[in-house]
Amino acid sequence: MHHRLTLLSWNIQNCRGCDGSIQPQRIIDYIRQLPEQPEVICLQEVARFFPEYCDPQQPDQLACFTDAFPEYHISWGAALSWPGDTPQQRREFGNLTLSKLPLLDQRLHSLPVAGSPSGNAWQTPRIAVETWVRVDAIPVAIINTHLAYHCQNERLQQLKRLNQIRDQHTALCAQPPLSGAGIYLQPERPALMLLCGDLNCCDQSDHYTLMLEAGWKDAALSNAQTEPTCGLFDREQWPQGPHRRDYIFMSETQPASVSVDQHCNASDHQPMFISMELNNE
Repeated sequence: MHHRLTLLSWNIQNCRGCDGSIQPQRIIDYIRQLPEQPEVICLQEVARFFPEYCDPQQPDQLACFTDAFPEYHISWGAALSWPGDTPQQRREFGNLTLSKLPLLDQRLHSLPVAGSPSGNAWQTPRIAVETWVRVDAIPVAIINTHLAYHCQNERLQQLKRLNQIRDQHTALCAQPPLSGAGIYLQPERPALMLLCGDLNCCDQSDHYTLMLEAGWKDAALSNAQTEPTCGLFDREQWPQGPHRRDYIFMSETQPASVSVDQHCNASDHQPMFISMELNNE
């Protein structure tokens, strides 16, 4: 029997559109107006109580999205959590996964903050949000992440860590679970893992090749839809013009259709969609 999974992955650049205006509602309206609501929504660059990145009238973007999508389960990962103006207002920046599917498990992975060989590259903590969901009878693991931009060595170490997470997961799935009670009860492990987000490397780079050589399958190659995901509207940040730096990778080949909205300018990145047919036979 075949089962369908629909997912949206989008670096929303803290809700800053290509017009420079920070509008969480614009992102919400875009998603709500889609002909079909994705079962899973993976957003990168969500900000909370950062005056540099938030509208003073809507300083908590996490609350904006969780309030707007109450029918979705929440998996939030703050790459950093610093003191704000009050003890209740933490300045945070990270990735948000929303799922209408049954939520089986969730875990956060801090990614390496490797030193810059030149010593002068900007660096900030990065995180990967791993969410286990059930697509009908099939468990699927989804990793939502946003990797380093300024330091290639840092990004390389983060890619290697993601590959290690996948390899460890694959090794565990190959072993019969030794189940106990309480925290030692073993949930059903997903055989399929998806990695989605802004990896900050183009598809002509050695870092992209590294992921393919590590065994990841670029879902966009399933239907030859390698459309640009960045640089279409914002030429100030991206003078090189349209290119790919956002991906959905699969741990194993599955029938999939990938598309990128080439008309949306609500962020400097484009919304990326995947529809997958999963088979549990």
